Amino acid sequence: MANMSYCRFQNTYRDLQDCIYALNDNGPDTLSAQELRYAKMMMQLCEDMINYEDAVVDEIENRKEQEQEQ
Repeated sequence: MANMSYCRFQNTYRDLQDCIYALNDNGPDTLSAQELRYAKMMMQLCEDMINYEDAVVDEIENRKEQEQEQ
């Protein structure tokens, strides 16, 4: 089921955290071939996500400033 837009990142964060715990606790050798392929694709997506870091950080700072002005 797709995430609702208002909690998409929150839910995905928890799921990604679970994936990292699984890799850390069990290692990639416990994954099926399909799960390994998707782990690799997810890593590529994470690299793409990093490209948005500056924009996200800037928006966080903008909102902090707006809150302080109110």
